[in-house]
Amino acid sequence: SALGHHIVLVEDVMYDLRKSTLPRSMPYGRDGAAYFRPLKELLAAEPDATLTYSIETMGCQMNSADSERIAGQLEGLGMQRTPTPSKANVVVYNTCSIRDHAEQKVYSYIGPQAERKRKGETVAIVVAGCVAQQEGDKLLRRIPEIDLVMGPQYANRIGDLLEDVINGNQVVATEAAPISEDLTHPKRDSDVCAWVNIIYGCNERCTYCVVPTTRGVEQSR
Repeated sequence: SALGHHIVLVEDVMYDLRKSTLPRSMPYGRDGAAYFRPLKELLAAEPDATLTYSIETMGCQMNSADSERIAGQLEGLGMQRTPTPSKANVVVYNTCSIRDHAEQKVYSYIGPQAERKRKGETVAIVVAGCVAQQEGDKLLRRIPEIDLVMGPQYANRIGDLLEDVINGNQVVATEAAPISEDLTHPKRDSDVCAWVNIIYGCNERCTYCVVPTTRGVEQSR
């Protein structure tokens, strides 16, 4: 321009989306009687249908902040939140692994949603947070009804990851990835306060702490 030369850096945000996509090899439930219906079938049958979602948050304030980002992403896709998980099309469990009891609670929560799936209901089951990061694809082997396993570093990218889930695939996203500045619009639980991340992860590796293992190396805002 008349003011001189301008250098513009364009970052391809999809470059940092590292995932494993697994086509379902077993389209039926364990008893062979129930079809796992992908969300695309519902959308094809009812193009004007509004998908609903539910989020169950376990653990610390970091998970609460991540859940607000996840909710903002889902509502940006046109979904509506429902307080009843049994009626949601997308059920998200944002998990905690600080204690074994918290980890086992995840499996008891998933049970009813897995049963819905085996009965042929259109529901996508998402396991996010620290248990997802810690267990990875082992969760799919233990509970094949799960559709998406994603670590906390992908909280801002659930919209991108759901594209494969809608088509009936299983997705695992637990690879280490740089966390960019949060450009989403979190769905705040409060009108007067908000969770603001100062730092992500940790480098200290204290003997008693799981944070470096589940939330990765230190990344500052």
